[in-house]
Amino acid sequence: MEAGNRLDALWRERAKAFRKETIPYLRYMGQSGFPTFLSLLFIASAISYFQLIRNMPPNFPIVWVGIAALTPVLAWSPMRTYLAPADVVYLMPRESDMGSYLNRSMRSSFMKAFLLAAVVFLIYLPIYRQGDSEVSPWLLAIGAIALKAANTAGAWQERRMAADGARLLCRLLRWALTGAALAAWLTALWWQAAGFTLLCGLLVFICLKLPMKFRINWDRLITEEAAVRRHYYVFFGLFIDVPVMSPGVTRRPYLAWMLPRISFANRHTFVYLYSAALFRSEIGGILVRIVLLGGLICYMAADYASWSGWGAALAYGLSAVIYGVQLSGLRSVHRHSVWKHVYPLPDAQQHEQLMRVDRSALWSGLLLLWLPAALPLLAAGIYQPPALMLVAALGYALTRPARLRKKLKAEADED
Repeated sequence: MEAGNRLDALWRERAKAFRKETIPYLRYMGQSGFPTFLSLLFIASAISYFQLIRNMPPNFPIVWVGIAALTPVLAWSPMRTYLAPADVVYLMPRESDMGSYLNRSMRSSFMKAFLLAAVVFLIYLPIYRQGDSEVSPWLLAIGAIALKAANTAGAWQERRMAADGARLLCRLLRWALTGAALAAWLTALWWQAAGFTLLCGLLVFICLKLPMKFRINWDRLITEEAAVRRHYYVFFGLFIDVPVMSPGVTRRPYLAWMLPRISFANRHTFVYLYSAALFRSEIGGILVRIVLLGGLICYMAADYASWSGWGAALAYGLSAVIYGVQLSGLRSVHRHSVWKHVYPLPDAQQHEQLMRVDRSALWSGLLLLWLPAALPLLAAGIYQPPALMLVAALGYALTRPARLRKKLKAEADED
């Protein structure tokens, strides 16, 4: 018991140290104007939301919106452990006493994820009440809580698995069955939905039992913790210079095939370097997720021509701005890298090649977001919102290089 209490105190100490470490960056973020942008985004979203509630289109996809909104927050089950590589030496010998440490990690992570799910559920509830579902909101809330708890338990079993392939397959199955169970709760009677949910849970339970597991998969927990810290610092890097961390590298064959097509020439030296960083770092993964999620939201708004197509234009504008803000982090990826000084190229040429990569990535993202937002409207004979989206995207893309060049010059002067 005494050893467990010491480890429990160690968890609290590490959590407090991480919060203390991030407070200065939160202050810089506050001074950057980003909270103001979030406030404007919140106000615009709230106005659009209340207009939607008051004037719900008769063909609005209530069920599909519920599945798309609730599945990610119910299936997503993060776990902050604050473990470090050195813990393999210092804490692994005490593995039998790690129960209280890991239980605290799981409780803390569950409560944060539960609060996020509760907020999304409450936002969706007024939309749900305007449908013709047979399940009362209270029973739907109970079903959502059960799904969230089951996903948390399933995610822990996945973290214990020794094989990465088995872990990925089980995670995909868990997410898919969570969406299927939600569809049942939104379309069927409560007892039918409850029975189907139990069957889905039983199937996941059987699949989780099959792969070989560790008692504690130390490597996996340490890797996840390092990835979470990198995500924080990638975000803070948009506002202020942050300490250099070992970059996370992910193979993305659907993007990496473009790298060999960049010729080995002086004029492409840093084009290759920044392209590789974009394709293999967390920034690339986040941009892909923004395009997929933003494209889905834009398509849903455009397919139902909400507000005569202007709802799709609003969704496109917000997605494009978020995409551009995230892409801005690329300029900080190699800011302190030794490779900048190895290549005998002037800073101006390095900056120009970075801007070429930024320009290509921006144009690609804006186009990929525009297509699902514009094509359904054009097919329905609505032309003004797609045209305005295209003009706004062109203006944003044409004015961005000047702003980026100014930021690069300011950072070079600081260095």
